[in-house]
Formats: sequence, C-alpha cells, structure tokens
Amino acid sequence: MRIRPADVTDAVAVFTLLGQSASGQPRRTAFDHNYEQLIAAMTYDDTDFLVADRDGEVVGYVLAARVLSLHAGGPVSHLLELVVAQAHRGQGIGGMLVDAVVRRARRAGAVEVHVIARHIPGYFERLGFAETATCLTLPLS
Repeated sequence: MRIRPADVTDAVAVFTLLGQSASGQPRRTAFDHNYEQLIAAMTYDDTDFLVADRDGEVVGYVLAARVLSLHAGGPVSHLLELVVAQAHRGQGIGGMLVDAVVRRARRAGAVEVHVIARHIPGYFERLGFAETATCLTLPLS
C-alpha cells in the first residue's frame, strides 16, 4: 500500500469513492471543478489531498487543509474527508491515510488536527482523537 499525493489521473477513482461515502453521489460538474482546484492547491503547503494506492488502484483518499488559528496558537489541520472503498474497509487503510495527514501536519508546524467525523462513530477516537467541540452546519445552497 502506498500513500501518495492525488493527481489528475486519480479523478475517476476518487469520484467513484466519493459515491460510496455516506454523503451519497456528488454532482459531476461540481466535482470536476473542485478536483482541479484541489490539485492546484496542493502546490502550496496548506492542502493535503492523498490517496491510498494498492498496486495502481486507488482504494481510498483523505483531504485536509491547514489554517492559522488564534485560539489554538498556530496552524490547525482540518481533516475534511476520509473515504475508503467498501471492499477495502477494515484493513487499516483509513488509519494509514489519517497517519499520513498527521505526519504532514506536524512537518508543517500544525499544533492540532481537527476532524469532522461523519457517520463513523468511534473510529477517530480509536485513533487517539478526543471530542472537543460540536460541528454545526449552515447549508448555503
């Protein structure tokens, strides 16, 4: 298993994975536009968009972004999305992707990693995360 930065050739696989997430099927036009922007954002040191590659097959991905926080006293990495293909769940792939984000956050000088845990109760707690806040969402569209 290799964890590596996502690239433009991974778009179809990531779109397929996103359709397997609890959030349901994304709109293709919005995905294509946003995917290109994420690939471009990785040229800076504030976005981690990584895939789990098993022998050339993308079987999972993680997306995180760092922002400067006054409250935390430094950069904070926000783990935004974590998806592993249904056929590959329970094999530690999600943990490898999270570990990669944590390592990259440390190297970038982040002081905390936050995660919004959607539909996977207890998963992040098993990885050492502690609940410190409640996430509320205001849909804008």
